[in-house]
Amino acid sequence: MKFRIAPTLLTIATVPFLLMSVASSANVVPLILSGKVASSAKQTVVAPRGSSWNIQLQWLAEEGQIVAKGDPVVVFDGTTEQARLEQSQERLETLLLEYKQLDMRLNQALTEAQGRFKVAKMQVAKAQIEVSVDSSTVSDYQKGQQQMVLERALLEKIQSQEAMKTAEKQLVAGLEKKNLDILKVRDDIQYYEKLLTKFNVIAQHTGPVSCANHPWYGTKITSGMNVQPSWKILDVQATSEYQIESFVHEIDALALTEGERVMIKFDAFASETFMGTIEDIGSQAESKPQLSNATYFPVIIRFDTLPKRTLFPGMSVRIIKERTHG
Repeated sequence: MKFRIAPTLLTIATVPFLLMSVASSANVVPLILSGKVASSAKQTVVAPRGSSWNIQLQWLAEEGQIVAKGDPVVVFDGTTEQARLEQSQERLETLLLEYKQLDMRLNQALTEAQGRFKVAKMQVAKAQIEVSVDSSTVSDYQKGQQQMVLERALLEKIQSQEAMKTAEKQLVAGLEKKNLDILKVRDDIQYYEKLLTKFNVIAQHTGPVSCANHPWYGTKITSGMNVQPSWKILDVQATSEYQIESFVHEIDALALTEGERVMIKFDAFASETFMGTIEDIGSQAESKPQLSNATYFPVIIRFDTLPKRTLFPGMSVRIIKERTHG
């Protein structure tokens, strides 16, 4: 007995329905991002600009350590800055002493010049009186001598007056110059004192410490490392005001819009799903060498309702956004 399998016929009317069914299942492509729990109330510590191109971390709070507000979290090596501060303080003491000595010397010179000018004026007045006397008993020779004395007195008056003016100028200029030196050293002292306060960082919040990754090697920054100014060292996050922080690839960033709702799944609570809203998409791209050579945009997601779970900063989450593949 022979059997024949009849072919299945597809009419023109049934083809579009099959294509629509396939398309509807293929077009919905969810965008999945990775992120972590973070607090909006957090302190970010960056390396300060010191006297050299790099600075050493003398001490650093350990990763995950819970610190209280006011506790030290980072100590940078400020040996060079401390030495320069002490040198500036010693220099200030020297300049203040020199200022007093200079003030006494220049004031003494001015007093002497003023005394000389007063004597010269008295000599001129005396000579003028003698010259003005009209007496037949005074010979022409004596009159000539008296006139010469008056001229010498007038010359001395002019010279002493110029010397007095010079002493006054030297007093003002000398003290101003020394005062500028003092102000410069005081500015240096204020600069180093303020800089040293940045070398000993205390926690502004009570919460766990999250050390940053080394921008070159991708490993956690630890005590003893040399870091460069403006490098991120660590975060101290409060145990409240939680949100989700993520970085999205420059291509995927086009699929996100502020105000959109997304699903949030915790690695620690895999069976539960939470909802959130995209609160902010950064406008400044950042490079993430540990991820790829592309640039990434920071994204902040706010919980619609805070999970009734014990959360900790740094907990891993997945962010799922339904999108249409175009």
